[in-house]
Amino acid sequence: MLTIEGRNIDCTETGEGPAVLFIPGSYSTTAAWRQVQRGLAPGRRLVATSLCGYGGTSDSRSAQDFDIQHEVRVVEALARHVDAPVHLVGHSFGGTVALAAALSGRIDVASLALFEANPLALIHSYGDGAVHQETLRTSRGFESAVAAGEPDAPGRIIDFWGGTGVYAAMPEPVQAYCRQTCSVNVLDWRTDFAFDVGPPNLAALSIPVLLVRGSLANSAMVQMTDVMAAHLIDVRPVVVEGAGHFLITSHAAQCATLLDSFLP
Repeated sequence: MLTIEGRNIDCTETGEGPAVLFIPGSYSTTAAWRQVQRGLAPGRRLVATSLCGYGGTSDSRSAQDFDIQHEVRVVEALARHVDAPVHLVGHSFGGTVALAAALSGRIDVASLALFEANPLALIHSYGDGAVHQETLRTSRGFESAVAAGEPDAPGRIIDFWGGTGVYAAMPEPVQAYCRQTCSVNVLDWRTDFAFDVGPPNLAALSIPVLLVRGSLANSAMVQMTDVMAAHLIDVRPVVVEGAGHFLITSHAAQCATLLDSFLP
């Protein structure tokens, strides 16, 4: 745990070598990447954090101020702690935050590895309008369900990304954590929808990017990944067969192999 300017930020760290910063998605903590990290070859400095409002990381956002720069500042704090060029690895909303951090130009990012990253602006302006509207309806329905106190409101989001029944199959402690942090996830959706990114931003990134999605990804994820693959300059797109949105857990060994072949 780091305390920076009175703010707590999750930080776990192991190993020595090139610095790799792992950023989990919504409803997740540093533990989300543990299986992948265990599968990596030695010789790297593995650092992990949690996003705003998850684990031990303080949430500086509010219903009135949910700009993605709140999340980027978490990444910047870890980059200053590392004090070296960082390879950013992000999953889901954590991948979107990693992309935003790289685009900010305020830290030295050596590469990006994005696993089912979801910058929603890419389906709003550059994807299928019907898919964007379905995603927006899902987000609004979820926010209304949280406000109404629906006990398993997180299942709406987990199943949207992962497929019907994924939330019900999760262990009870995981479901309980999702229920505990569902109001944080409401802000995540607002943050993501407000993140203005498009092909010109993507084309400005000259660093190598590993771009991974599962073969069972929903239509929104497929479209976002396709836009990124088409406009990133130095990109390695990969589809993991038989994997869905939560591939860093279900297919941890394959994800570790992909990272080993991509990272220095």
